[in-house]
Amino acid sequence: MKGMRAVIVVAGLCATFVLSGCGGTDRRHSINPAATIAAPYLELRANTSAGTVHFPRGVYVLDSEDKNGYYYKSPQGISQHSFAGGYPREGGIFVSKRNPKKLRGYVIMPYGVTHVGNLSSADYQFRY
Repeated sequence: MKGMRAVIVVAGLCATFVLSGCGGTDRRHSINPAATIAAPYLELRANTSAGTVHFPRGVYVLDSEDKNGYYYKSPQGISQHSFAGGYPREGGIFVSKRNPKKLRGYVIMPYGVTHVGNLSSADYQFRY
């Protein structure tokens, strides 16, 4: 009986860690692109992916920011692939304020924003 209780406690802790480990509270806030030093657009010149999340080529629009960086939203959406097929997701590309050459993907999930992968080597260009 003690062994079973320990297994249940450990399983509960693992589930809590998995569900809260990747995402977080959405601390982004909308911005006026004209009032910031960030470029209003980021053009992804080739399709790229981070794991099972795929980012289509095209123009990503400056949408919001937080204390760490800028969020460029994909107007056509991104997709997440699995064994059951592709799922459309809302998301785009995150650009660090400290190092604008550091790009990561982001996906908006029900529990917050999740950053995925390193897209710094993607073929991209900031557009004004």
